[in-house]
Amino acid sequence: MILLILVINTLVLMAWGKYLNHLDAFASDKKNEHRLFWLVITGGIPSIILTFMVQSHWESILFNTTGLHSNMNPFVEELLIVGPVEEFSKFIIFIVLTGMMKSIKEPRDGILQAASVAMGFALVENIIYAFRYGYTVLIVRSFLTILGHMSYAVIWGFTWGATAYTSAGTNKTTDRYIIIPSLILAALFHGTYNALLDYGYPLFAIIVNLTTMSLFFIIYNYVKDNSPYKSYKLKEYRKAIPELKKGLQKYPDSYVLNKRMGVFNIYAKSYNKASKYLNKARKIKPKNSAARFYYGVSKYMDGETEKGLKDMNTAIEALPVDMRKRMVATINNVVSTELGRKELLNKISSTTGLFETNKHIEKRGNNRARNNPQSGTQKRRTAEQRRIVRVIAEREERSYKKTSINRRIQPDTFGGRSSWDSMFKEHPDPVIREPYYLKKGESVVSKTNKINKKVLD
Repeated sequence: MILLILVINTLVLMAWGKYLNHLDAFASDKKNEHRLFWLVITGGIPSIILTFMVQSHWESILFNTTGLHSNMNPFVEELLIVGPVEEFSKFIIFIVLTGMMKSIKEPRDGILQAASVAMGFALVENIIYAFRYGYTVLIVRSFLTILGHMSYAVIWGFTWGATAYTSAGTNKTTDRYIIIPSLILAALFHGTYNALLDYGYPLFAIIVNLTTMSLFFIIYNYVKDNSPYKSYKLKEYRKAIPELKKGLQKYPDSYVLNKRMGVFNIYAKSYNKASKYLNKARKIKPKNSAARFYYGVSKYMDGETEKGLKDMNTAIEALPVDMRKRMVATINNVVSTELGRKELLNKISSTTGLFETNKHIEKRGNNRARNNPQSGTQKRRTAEQRRIVRVIAEREERSYKKTSINRRIQPDTFGGRSSWDSMFKEHPDPVIREPYYLKKGESVVSKTNKINKKVLD
């Protein structure tokens, strides 16, 4: 029988624990992957022990002040003693464990971790009842009682988690006194459920549990919608950035929140802020390519084009080509300026899927020079040599513009060639004119047909 009780309890623990882990979608980012399990294991026995210690003292205090005793009727026992003491014990163990682990990093953590401590309490309580009344009672309690304990704990877990989240980075502690009404409400539901069972109204007791279960999901959906991990569209950046900032105040080492904050700031054209958040995200997860890629985008849009292109290539060069293209395609959504988006996408190489930096362009030019020996000298010129050639060409062009064909061309001192011939090398040798002598009977005639000289001989 003992083995059967342990097997049933283990299966129930695995089923409910898996469900709570499913509700905590970002447990890995918050480093809470196994926290819920340890809260179940470490929260059950201490809360039961604390309940036994507090219950007898609270019962004596209640009797001395009001004259009420647990033997009077089930409502007195369940509503004023059992319900308040059990909820108070679970709450104290919850505060101690979560304070030691520092595991509450958003409002959702409050309700899920409170439910985990309550589940541990219910599992230990189920074992005690199973030894008293048999494993049949254990099977029934594995669904109704565990669900009830978790639902009651969600009420004060929500209040504690919300106040811990909203007071992050401030000295507000007075808001936590609101936990007292939450504990009273949870104790009221708990005591009412127990009293209805004691009076023999199991159907009404189930209705109470279904009510608290509905309250569980209402609270969960509320904190999910107000969580910093909520998914926002890029166009909702005005709403998303303040929520992400609040979340980072509570948990500054979140990779997801820092990355999202950086992406939203790129879309909002706050590139300097985006670089700061994305740089922290890539330090948290150095092997993750997404944060480094967006960090490169922010640097490129901030004016550091070469560094940005280099970081983007470093982020995606280890990925297959199809994955590179998918990541590069996100630029169409993240970069809101059309001009910057086009300039960045124009630098993508169609063959490799990588961004072309100046280094890539120069390397490609050197490869072409090696493949084409005729133009090798020109392609292998250094930047300084190319600058000198360009300056000489500009000087020759200015000299040509100043020199007109109709003007007298100054003779070149080297070889008797004109500067025109020297520039364009039309005549490799100096121009030599042969002398012309007048023949007998010819005369030199001026423009006015006046004979200046006539050869008579």
